[in-house]
Amino acid sequence: MMAVCSQTGVLHAVTTPTPPAENSSDWVVFLHGLFSAMNRFVSGLPWTMHASWCVILFDNAPIHTAAVEDFIRACGVFPLRLPPYSLEFQPIEEVFSEFSFALKSAHHNYPGSAEAFLHAIAISSLDASSIASHFTHCLMKAVRNVPELGGPGGVLADAFTALPLERE
Repeated sequence: MMAVCSQTGVLHAVTTPTPPAENSSDWVVFLHGLFSAMNRFVSGLPWTMHASWCVILFDNAPIHTAAVEDFIRACGVFPLRLPPYSLEFQPIEEVFSEFSFALKSAHHNYPGSAEAFLHAIAISSLDASSIASHFTHCLMKAVRNVPELGGPGGVLADAFTALPLERE
């Protein structure tokens, strides 16, 4: 499964049968579907003036190649690659964990049902407030663990307001 979530819910998701595993071509096809729901990043514009959904945050999975990163930038979206081994900054990993649990529950509750049906049930169980809490949690971790991101002069200094110290 490939998915992009925002604080308001799942922005775009695609499930693919496995095996085979997804590759960089699948990633590009996924991005084509995603970009119609995203806004454009304007270089030089202060962060606080950008529209929501103009940045895509992604990890260092092998399918996230430099060529695809250039493609993302060429499509007017800002690519923000996480440092290696930074699962704690990836809200999508927490969302995938929740999805995985829902999928296992769907398999248990609807044995013998088609995979597409089970995936639809699982993804529909993800509500916006739960996804938002994963984003807030990861952002708090990022600010705590990499203070230069949100501190004075940091890349994200104007991108968000003060956050609570504890996860709700």
